[in-house]
Amino acid sequence: MLRIIRSFPPLGWVLIIIVLLIGCTSSTTTENPRPVSIAEINALKLESSPDLEALQRALGHSIEYYERLPTDQRFQYGSFGYSPEEMIASHQHFLRILDLPEVERLEKLQQDFLWFESLNEKNQAFFTGYYEPLLKGSLNESEKFPVPLYGVPSDLVTVNLRNFNEKYGNGILRGKIVDQKFVKYDDRDEISYQNSLQGRATPLAWVNNDIELFFLQIQGSGVIELPNEVLYRVNYADQNGHPYRAIGKILLGEIPREKMSLKALKEYLYDHPERVQEILNYNPSYTFFRHIPGDGPLGNIEVPLTPERSIAMDHRLVPKGGLVFYETNLPSEISPSEEILQRFAVVQDTGGAIRGHGRADIFWGRGTPAEKIAGPMKENGRIFLLVARKEVLNAESGISTTVAKK
Repeated sequence: MLRIIRSFPPLGWVLIIIVLLIGCTSSTTTENPRPVSIAEINALKLESSPDLEALQRALGHSIEYYERLPTDQRFQYGSFGYSPEEMIASHQHFLRILDLPEVERLEKLQQDFLWFESLNEKNQAFFTGYYEPLLKGSLNESEKFPVPLYGVPSDLVTVNLRNFNEKYGNGILRGKIVDQKFVKYDDRDEISYQNSLQGRATPLAWVNNDIELFFLQIQGSGVIELPNEVLYRVNYADQNGHPYRAIGKILLGEIPREKMSLKALKEYLYDHPERVQEILNYNPSYTFFRHIPGDGPLGNIEVPLTPERSIAMDHRLVPKGGLVFYETNLPSEISPSEEILQRFAVVQDTGGAIRGHGRADIFWGRGTPAEKIAGPMKENGRIFLLVARKEVLNAESGISTTVAKK
């Protein structure tokens, strides 16, 4: 939410998290998540009174995603491969369980589902948060709104290296053709401060300053409130191909590491306007947008995200659209008593900083209230991947129990 509300490091999914502010310094594991026994599940304090409306809405969006997929696609849980049809059936079974009395519901969740704990190298999970920014802006340039928010440039070229040789995997290059040569695309300085895209890219809207645009690009999507109070939603469309660099790194001498946050970083930039260009240009990566009518924002599986019920995880390792249960703490700035947050949710997004097992980014919604939670969130906790057992699906709907090995 880059992530991607981010399909690129969204939004993308591009996240207001400390990892993006000061960079990622720890390694991650790529091993399968750990199977969890019924006894361990029983020891968990599962969400006893879920917000059914929000959870049902989020699961419904994942079902819509699976309905679009080819029937031969598989989602891997340990050694078991699940078809889109089976993923739909698993979600529907979970939805039916939610209607049961609490004791029976918890019993069915333990017995009817496989549970896998997703662990990082510290044998736990690490959580951050992201949100959908709300900016003031206009569809026309003005003195009040002088900064363009660009759509994808007409000369941006994307190259999939796998098309040339499979040894390159899924590597992607972005650039442009100049004198019949493929060269790097314009960086942030050229685009923002040298007006290099004039005539090559169309502004979708105009916003008030470079700082707000920068953080919108990190989030990967947002809503622009137009002068007539109409909301104009934009989502990640593409990126200029330059690497993401965490601007917080060059401010560690100015902002202590333990105080580094979205709020602190924004305050510093507004308090030091003479350094804004220098600091923002440290990150040459530049995001281009598309207008999204209707509900949103969209995650990397192209469905609307639901606050607290949509999360971003590593889509290379964790099944897209899959069900999870997470428990973590709210930031101390929000809940000094370290209130424990326990939620069932679905994996509907990813992000450039969301890598490895035991790594999750929680979507908190739109605007300032969501920003206040997402900005400081850097919490440890636990996260579990859930899928209905094959025999349960077979008994309930007759779906094939064929097991797909990795």
